Amino acid sequence: WSRDGHKLVSASTDNIVSQWDVLSGDCDQRFRFPSPILKVQYHPRDQNRVLVCPMKSAPVMLTLSDSKHVVLPVDDDSDLNVVASFDRRGEYIYTGNAKGKILVLKTDTQDLVASFRVTTGTSNTTAIKSIEFARKGSCFLINTADRIIRVYDGREILTCGRDGEPEPMQKLQDLVNRTPWKKCCFSGDGEYIVAGSARQHALYIWEKSIGNLVKILHGTRGELLLDVAWHPVRPIIASISSGVVSIWAQNQVENWSAFAPDFKELDENVEYEERESEFDIEDEDKSEPEQTGADAAEDEEVDVTSVDPIAAFCSRCQSL
Repeated sequence: WSRDGHKLVSASTDNIVSQWDVLSGDCDQRFRFPSPILKVQYHPRDQNRVLVCPMKSAPVMLTLSDSKHVVLPVDDDSDLNVVASFDRRGEYIYTGNAKGKILVLKTDTQDLVASFRVTTGTSNTTAIKSIEFARKGSCFLINTADRIIRVYDGREILTCGRDGEPEPMQKLQDLVNRTPWKKCCFSGDGEYIVAGSARQHALYIWEKSIGNLVKILHGTRGELLLDVAWHPVRPIIASISSGVVSIWAQNQVENWSAFAPDFKELDENVEYEERESEFDIEDEDKSEPEQTGADAAEDEEVDVTSVDPIAAFCSRCQSL
């Protein structure tokens, strides 16, 4: 989706990247690439620029207004599978290759500002499968071929500079089954991480701060997971497999207990004894003191027609 939600960019199996007008359904522009497209992503703040990751070639930043493109620099010309992603504000582009090398490029100039290598031990490297950023904060995760999800702080990466050796904040994995991960993403508030298994329709949820496994969600047996997305505000997860979208949410517990007018729960029905003039519209015996504080506030008009926007959905919340 574009930043304003009016445009949609897609990649099809015929190697074509298209931009669509959501309201009319018309295709505004089309760009043909020489190889299949692994990923397309709008710039978070500038919908005129699109990041394209073709298969077995370097990522490309496409400018829609003039149809120009820039091939992003890679660590080695022999890199075949390179993944890339904008950071949360679009100031930098993070790329990762099959040798575990992460490059951080300035979006406007494509200059290399930081780099590091993801290792499995002393010197062994592992291929980068995907890079995902949280909607809030500076954290991002890296899904690698060694079946470990590593969580980093983007500020630390920039501080370490080129050929740095940053340590991940968390390492998340399934130690029992050694599950490979198909898709990973953050929750809307960035406090949780969900990962979908590449073997079956199962979702694993971790708490980012301490790295403990919170929940495992099992879908239909025999299905393979294709994609996972977390609702930007609510604790709801959507997963897709075999063309069916599954919505995961909390169980709603119904309470049919009896409540008094002051919302206190009652064990049994109680006959209420009304106080003198308690429910009278106008109390004739009541004196009229000067209204102060809470009494004065009760007479103020309450606006029940205006709808305030949800702060979490507003674009300005992304700058926090």
